[in-house]
Amino acid sequence: MWFSENPRPPMIIAAVLAAVFLLMWNANRRGLHLVLAALFLLLCGGFYFLEQAIVTEGERLQQRVVQLCEDFRDKKPTVLDYVSDTAPQIKLQFASALVLVTVGKDLRLSDFQTTMTKDNTEGTVHFRANASLNVVGVGDVGYSPARLILTFQREKGEWKIIRVQRLNPLNGKEMEVLEQSAG
Repeated sequence: MWFSENPRPPMIIAAVLAAVFLLMWNANRRGLHLVLAALFLLLCGGFYFLEQAIVTEGERLQQRVVQLCEDFRDKKPTVLDYVSDTAPQIKLQFASALVLVTVGKDLRLSDFQTTMTKDNTEGTVHFRANASLNVVGVGDVGYSPARLILTFQREKGEWKIIRVQRLNPLNGKEMEVLEQSAG
């Protein structure tokens, strides 16, 4: 397992070490210090490409959430396939929302926080979603923020949703999934 989901920390450490060795080389002109500075600069790029090559389960789960949101925006019936068969009430909510809600092309997802169990069989993704919405019977409701926590379980090699929590974007209190937030 890779020690970081973000390449920046090891890149910053390598860049600081490169700067230290560059300063040491500037002070005494020893070739070893220049070589070490160049090596740590190369490591900066290496850490970036290594991080891009390694995909953790948490990153896979985040990719699944992004794909789910894009499929929902595009009103693809495959949205229901993201939900576990053990959670029929969530499938019903998703089916209803597909009919009632139209998400604008301005959908923006951010602030991902993923937590995995030690055996990688269950995980939660806490994220923000912002988009303009149109609701049947209500009309255009404007740009709406949402904070969601999706709990996934690995079933037959696939991540399936087993719980959906919607949080008020202002105070963080849990609210009904289809409830309109104030603000």
